[in-house]
Order: sequence, then C-alpha cells, then structure tokens
Amino acid sequence: MKLPGFLQGLIHLLNPLVVTIIAILGFTSLISCELQPNTPPKFPITDIVFQSVTQPGTEMDLRLGFVNADGSGLTYISVTAPSVTSNKSSPIYPQITSDNSILIVRGASATGHPGRLALYPAGKDTVICTVYPDIIIGPLSLTADQNYVVAHLTSPPGRIAKFDLHACLLGDEEIIAEFNIPSPYQPCPGGGGALSPNEELLIFPDCSNGKAEIIVLDLKKDTGISVGYGIAPTWSSNGEWITYRGLDGIYIVSPYGANNRRLVEYSIPEEIGVAEDWPPIPSWSPDMQWLTYHKCTLPSWPENKCTSIEDFAIFKVNIETGEEIKILDGGLNPYWRWQQDAP
Repeated sequence: MKLPGFLQGLIHLLNPLVVTIIAILGFTSLISCELQPNTPPKFPITDIVFQSVTQPGTEMDLRLGFVNADGSGLTYISVTAPSVTSNKSSPIYPQITSDNSILIVRGASATGHPGRLALYPAGKDTVICTVYPDIIIGPLSLTADQNYVVAHLTSPPGRIAKFDLHACLLGDEEIIAEFNIPSPYQPCPGGGGALSPNEELLIFPDCSNGKAEIIVLDLKKDTGISVGYGIAPTWSSNGEWITYRGLDGIYIVSPYGANNRRLVEYSIPEEIGVAEDWPPIPSWSPDMQWLTYHKCTLPSWPENKCTSIEDFAIFKVNIETGEEIKILDGGLNPYWRWQQDAP
C-alpha cells in the first residue's frame, strides 16, 4: 500500500533527525563507558580487609581481600593501582572507613618509587592525596573518628603528619597537621605512628638510640615515655591499650608502660628491617577482644624466608586467653574495620 504524499514527505524529513538522535545517544553511551569510575560501586561488608599479592618484593597482583573474622564471606576485588610513575604501583596496607565508603591504601611498587596516600571512594575514581616530595613510608593509621589518616613522611625523614580524608576528596589541602617531634626523638623511617582516640597522645617508634623504641608522646606537654621496643603501634578503640610488633612477637601494653604482655610469639631476625619479609602488623578488633595479623607459616622460619602468598596466613588472637585462630591462608596486612557503633 502506498502512503499518502504528505506522510512520505514527513518520514523523509524525520529520517536525518532520527539518525542524529541515535548517533548522539550512541556517542553519549560511549562517553559514559569511558568515564566509568575505577572503584566498585560498593565494597563487601566484612570485618577485615587485607592485601592479596602474588609475591612480596615483586610486582604485585592488584587484588584486595575481604573476609569476616570467622573466615566467612571471603571476597576478592581488583582495583586500579594509584598512578605514581610509569612503573606499576600496587595498593598496600589497606584500611576502610567504618561506614564502608572509603578504601584507603598506600601506593608502592617493587621498583621502590615513592609511596602515595590513595583513596578509593565507593563508585568513584581514585584520588591520590600526596604529591612529591611528600613520600609516605610504612603503615597507615586511621583515626578513631574515621576522618583522618596518620602517616610517616620522608624528605626530610622523621616527619609524621595527619591527613584529612574529606579535604583530599574535595581537592583541598590534605595535610592539616604535621606533628612536632621534640628532640632527641627521631621517628624510625617506615615505623608508623598513631593518634590516641582523644588525639592527645601520639605513639611512634623512636630510632634515636639505634633501636626501635615505642614512645607515647603527650602532644600538649611535648614529653614522652617508653613503653616497649618494636614498630607499627596502634591504639585500642577506648585508648586504654596499645599493640605493636616487637622482634620476638606481638605485644599489648598500656599507654603508661604497664602490663606489657606478649600475645603472639614470632621471632624476627634483628637484621630484618621494618618492611623486609613482611613481618606481622597487628590490628585491633573494635570490641578490643581480638587482634588480627599475618605471619609466615613455614615451619623453618626465619631460616627459610616466606617468598609467596601461600607462605603467609591471616590469624586472630584473643586478648584475654591468648588463643590463636587461623582465619585464612594467603594474605597480608589485615585491617579490622571499626564499626560505627564501636566504643
């Protein structure tokens, strides 16, 4: 059947318009695909996030793991590493905010190029918070209010700074405080540092005497006391306890130096530094009943060093009883997420 002349004319006029609309829609779809964020729309809701790598000291797999403290809910995600140089960069020391909205990592690589603080807001693009010469070394420490990260800076060495996560996401000045470490203290490079929940005390390892001595510094008085020897100190959620990694294991101690107790025996040769061989770094559970950490599980450690992911496992230990339970095989640097209703 032949259409009336006026309908044929109308179709003739509309054809270019339809083609144009389809082209625009297709181009817009292409743009939206190009601009998709490099962070998942949401992160798995589990107790613990950890680093999953192929081999310490080599170019690393970009997977992060999520798992509950009882071993359930194990999930892996892949993330785009923070771009620092043309070399591959891998996310290490992962932490996540209590509301599960921001994944926090430090960028690093086997080639040793500068570390950067990187944020992965759920469903958005990665944000790198530090620029040269602010180089982050060692573990990160998320503050109790979940708004800031304390990290050890170098260039020059011995600096410990507090980063505002939300300012970083907005592109504002992210370093809001650089702590004045009084003489004669010299924070150990890469040894970490952490603020007490009331933000009145700073703990860090001091290397001024050639050994890593855990110092609790009163920020108002500029005075400090020694509570043990080790690195990577962190606070319990109520500020009444500190855990740290010593040369012969994992310890807890009060901020006044009392009740220093080894919970986990784990010998580390003195020639091993802060980062070599991935020694365990403990993390508190929000209810303060457990610590989680990784350790080498080879029976001949430390003579036979761990060199692959299969050689490590993630554990938890009960603070009261000392009972140690393996959560899973294969993983590094677990961080126990603080729930929003934590004490």
